[in-house]
Amino acid sequence: MSLGLREFVTRRELLLVLVERQLRLRAKRSLFGVVWPVIAPLLLLVLYTFVFGRVFDVALEDYPVFLFAGLLPWTLLVQSVHDGLQSISFEPDLVRRAPFPYVFLPLARVVVMAIPFLALLVAFVVYSAATDRLQVEQLPLLLIPVVSVLLLVATLTMLLALVDVFNRDIRYVLNNIITVWFFLAPIVYTKRMTEEHLRFLQWVDPMAWVIRQFQDLLYWGEPFNAASAVFVPLAAVVIFCAGLVVFRRATIGLAKFI
Repeated sequence: MSLGLREFVTRRELLLVLVERQLRLRAKRSLFGVVWPVIAPLLLLVLYTFVFGRVFDVALEDYPVFLFAGLLPWTLLVQSVHDGLQSISFEPDLVRRAPFPYVFLPLARVVVMAIPFLALLVAFVVYSAATDRLQVEQLPLLLIPVVSVLLLVATLTMLLALVDVFNRDIRYVLNNIITVWFFLAPIVYTKRMTEEHLRFLQWVDPMAWVIRQFQDLLYWGEPFNAASAVFVPLAAVVIFCAGLVVFRRATIGLAKFI
């Protein structure tokens, strides 16, 4: 189904309906469906703090703060991708019933996962401000990595949901791919700890760009440079728009394949 940016805006009510539907489904007969997206990042924080902060003794002051600055955007990606992977495949009746912007199905999952992400981010910002890591005048800069990570996560989620319609093998390899990606990104270690031949992977990884911006503001307490402030959100917008174009073209006649 064709989806231009104008239609994306004019039919936003449909997206809101799908978001409300997902929230109701998550809350139905399940307490964990509501609170788990908030608990999961905190459990990972405890686990990785013990493994890398105590066992491997990463030489960083206040290591849990550094770790959480990277884990927060990363868990948004992981939770959104896992929740949205089968968002189209599991809705054959809805897809066949009437034409509508099918991209709203995975995007609704991303919006739902963004709610606990933003709640944890607000709490983290309050903590960082209280401990003088984040200066109040730098707070508007946080919108740049927030918007960028939401666009990147939305792009990846909708494209993987599309791939899942045509090839279900992605379900079996996705966890392994994400695990490898996690340890290549500068989340549990700083960029300076990475060997030279691996740094190239971080330079071409959009999630690594965003994670570094979160770390700069929330851990190092320093604003990222002007080039990063312009390039990262611009790249995220381009990637998102390109993803929409690919999705639009690939979903022509989607009802026949689902």
